[in-house]
Amino acid sequence: MTTFRARLAAALAFLAAAASVASAEPLDPGRVPAKAVWMMHLDMDAAREATVVKRMYQRAVKQHPQLETMLGMGTKMMGMDPRKDLHDVTVYGLDTDKKNAVMVVHADANREFLEKMVEKARDHKTMKHRDYTLHQWTHKGWKGHDGETVVGAFFKDDVMVFARSAGQVEMALDVLADQVESIGDDSPLAGRTRPGSILVGRAAAIDPDTKCPVLKQGRGYRVAMGESDGTSFYRARLEMDSEEAARQAEAVTEGFVALGQLRFGDEQQVMKLIDGVETMTSGSTCSIAWDAKADDVWTVAEKMAEKIEAKMAARKQQWGGKKGGCGDCDKDGCGGCEKGKCPLDGKGSEKGSESEGRRPFRDDEF
Repeated sequence: MTTFRARLAAALAFLAAAASVASAEPLDPGRVPAKAVWMMHLDMDAAREATVVKRMYQRAVKQHPQLETMLGMGTKMMGMDPRKDLHDVTVYGLDTDKKNAVMVVHADANREFLEKMVEKARDHKTMKHRDYTLHQWTHKGWKGHDGETVVGAFFKDDVMVFARSAGQVEMALDVLADQVESIGDDSPLAGRTRPGSILVGRAAAIDPDTKCPVLKQGRGYRVAMGESDGTSFYRARLEMDSEEAARQAEAVTEGFVALGQLRFGDEQQVMKLIDGVETMTSGSTCSIAWDAKADDVWTVAEKMAEKIEAKMAARKQQWGGKKGGCGDCDKDGCGGCEKGKCPLDGKGSEKGSESEGRRPFRDDEF
């Protein structure tokens, strides 16, 4: 139940953060090549005008005044202010391997600054493709992993392309320049974009190594999230391998709704969001729809934020704000505390799990 509650809370928070307004720019199919098998589009202009996002940001700045200073520092490093300069991002792939993805970024970036910065990157070199200059470098590894090759180029001063290889960037530039065919009306990735969509995802093929058990039986999907006329929405259409797989996908969704109703049945504000979920199957297609007033979404999101902040404050008070010590053991330089865990508040300790209202399990119980 705890895991479900965490997942449901995360899902609601994600839906809240993905809200947009009805004036959002639709997906531009001219950015995506005809041979693409999947694509995703994120509209940041819409997000900045969304009811929940605006209120969440205002609340975060009020609770953490240093946030604006930190974002200002990031602006100097990135050559643009993500709070106002990043407009939208489109990502797509010619196969299901995410490592082969291409990213097209629309932003009011400082081109001169970014090109000077990339020249200082590890293993930097430049290449030419028609009138475009491609920059290649080794991106710094994450958590000790070796770095990976990245190639980027400006299509225009406010449009950048990134990929793992020069060939992919060249192809993307040619698509943008109308030298390579983009998706047409007959493409499974084409079609009307729901008014107010901020996040759009479409796929005509599924990664065989996907971790999602539902999508393992899928052939494709279409997803849209946003806000229109004060109503937040989520739409999904799953194309499954069979009618049975479609019914199973519907059952999974209805199962999560039922669990949510059991867990939050006495919380009217949360139930307003849960009751907004509807499912339907037709042949091998499973459709999922969710609608809720943006104000109601914000009410739940704000309560979630308050609970998280209260837990963080309680934890800070418990640990006493000491490095290498906490309010329980009060030992400076305690090895367990330095790793984020008090040795007197764990399995086999003097306090044991009883401090959390649970008894420790014995090995012979398994």
